[in-house]
Amino acid sequence: MLFAQGCIAAQEAALAPALDPARALGAKGRALKAEAEKSYETEKAACQNQAIAFGCMSAAKQRRIDTRRAAEALLRQGRQAERHARRAAAEAQAASREAAAPVREAGQRVDIERFRERQAQRAAERERSLAEEVSRLGDRHGKLAAERAKRQQRLAQRQDAKLAKYDPRRSSSRAERERRHVERVQKIDQRRRQYAELLKTREAAAAASRASESAGVFAR
Repeated sequence: MLFAQGCIAAQEAALAPALDPARALGAKGRALKAEAEKSYETEKAACQNQAIAFGCMSAAKQRRIDTRRAAEALLRQGRQAERHARRAAAEAQAASREAAAPVREAGQRVDIERFRERQAQRAAERERSLAEEVSRLGDRHGKLAAERAKRQQRLAQRQDAKLAKYDPRRSSSRAERERRHVERVQKIDQRRRQYAELLKTREAAAAASRASESAGVFAR
């Protein structure tokens, strides 16, 4: 409410120079009307002291009517001038807003485009962080798997060395299982690397698409 009152006060202050002539006419009309009443009361008192007051009162009343009519005319002129001034000010404001509209709309488009760019950058950063996290986890998983496979292989070799003394066929079967296990670990590591590369490719494609859209917006 206080903001609205402040805006109205500012508009009235800006209109004051244009409204001054109209308000001067209104003030003159009100003063003339008050003077008509005051003069009539004075003349009426004077007429009552005369022997024949009829003609005197008639003349006083007519002068009062004429003065009030002149005062009303001034008041009408003042109101009409104020309406014209306010209408002209409103039309000037509308023209100013219309002239400023292209600049304002251009600024809004720039703001929207900047907001979209910031959002795209944040999305790219999130995707990059996710890819890095996946890569880190994959590297760690690969290292752990390799270490586990090595430990299992060493353990199996020791066991096979013991078993080979009693049954050479069991040692060969154990070695085959180890080989298949190593192959599975390698395939898992390969799929992890392929997924990391896929994420990087998608990120690059998304960045190129956003750059193309931004160039198209500014070209328009």
